[in-house]
Amino acid sequence: MAKPPNKKTKQAYQRAVEFGCVVCKKHYGLRTEPTIHHLTGGGMALKSKKFIPLCHEHHQGNQGVHHNTKVFEERFGTQEELLDWYLQNINE
Repeated sequence: MAKPPNKKTKQAYQRAVEFGCVVCKKHYGLRTEPTIHHLTGGGMALKSKKFIPLCHEHHQGNQGVHHNTKVFEERFGTQEELLDWYLQNINE
């Protein structure tokens, strides 16, 4: 069972939610309400400590990373690329 997030992590999640979906913002210039997506890949089923904010459609919807990761990454960039873009733009 996973530990609950600490204060620093909760603050980071809150900033991510305030930022909006990274895909909507980067590709469409829109701010949509996100949830937290922990990066996946690398053959491990464990949750990564790295995360990006994604709206429902880009997280678990028909265009979502959990629906078809390969198609998602071909269309919007890899999860790591989106994380890098998010981190570069979070303070704007």
